[in-house]
Amino acid sequence: MAIDRLDLSKGTSLISMLFYGIALAWSCTTMAAEQEQSQEPFSLGVVDRQQIIRESLAGENVRNEFEAQEKAYRDEISARENGLRTQQEDLAGQRAILTPEAFAARESEFANKVEQLQRDVNERNKKLENMLAYGMQQIDMAAIQIIAEIAQERKFTLVLDKTQLLMVAKNYEFSDLVITILNERLPVVTVVPQEESPQ
Repeated sequence: MAIDRLDLSKGTSLISMLFYGIALAWSCTTMAAEQEQSQEPFSLGVVDRQQIIRESLAGENVRNEFEAQEKAYRDEISARENGLRTQQEDLAGQRAILTPEAFAARESEFANKVEQLQRDVNERNKKLENMLAYGMQQIDMAAIQIIAEIAQERKFTLVLDKTQLLMVAKNYEFSDLVITILNERLPVVTVVPQEESPQ
């Protein structure tokens, strides 16, 4: 009898393990099927943000404005430099006829003008940099909005910047479409930040 009870116990144990194994396999299969159904197909898009800014009408507008302002600043600074050279030559010629005190006073005045010119050059350069950055920022923000709209419409899972990639197939890229829409929405931009605009 003991042997019969032992065999029966083993049989029950084997059936329980078999049932548990079937249940576990069915559970794993069901979970995998549910995950597969819940996952949307992966779709990738690529844009070249530098190309978008470079080739858009707004980008061309910013470059033209920047170059025009840069030339105006350069002409202004060049005229002032020429004026200082003339003053320096005049000052050198007056050394012999002025008292040491008078010459020192004029020399100090000239040095102040040179320092002021250098400060103005730095200020002009900073304004040019801010102008360029502000214009490009507006274009980039508008482009990102367009990229997001296209990504949603085409159900892209991920959109990457081409400048961060070593190689990409052309059929993944949609920069030209972004440029077309951007040209319609934002053909020109303001290049002077609002706080710097003349009142």
